[in-house]
Amino acid sequence: MWIWIIIIAVIIGAVIGFLGSNGDSEEAVQGGLAGGCMAANCLFRIFLIGLSLLIIISLFNWLFG
Repeated sequence: MWIWIIIIAVIIGAVIGFLGSNGDSEEAVQGGLAGGCMAANCLFRIFLIGLSLLIIISLFNWLFG
């Protein structure tokens, strides 16, 4: 599921980069890469937050359970 979010972000970034570059394909590629990296970074941060919450819950369960 996550890969589809990254692919959609790459496509949107490439389209925006292409439209803003007056037809230059190099800037479209740069826009696509930037969009994909940003989406991957956001998903990785969400994963880390979820992992941190699981660790905190298991720690409280171990201490007080």
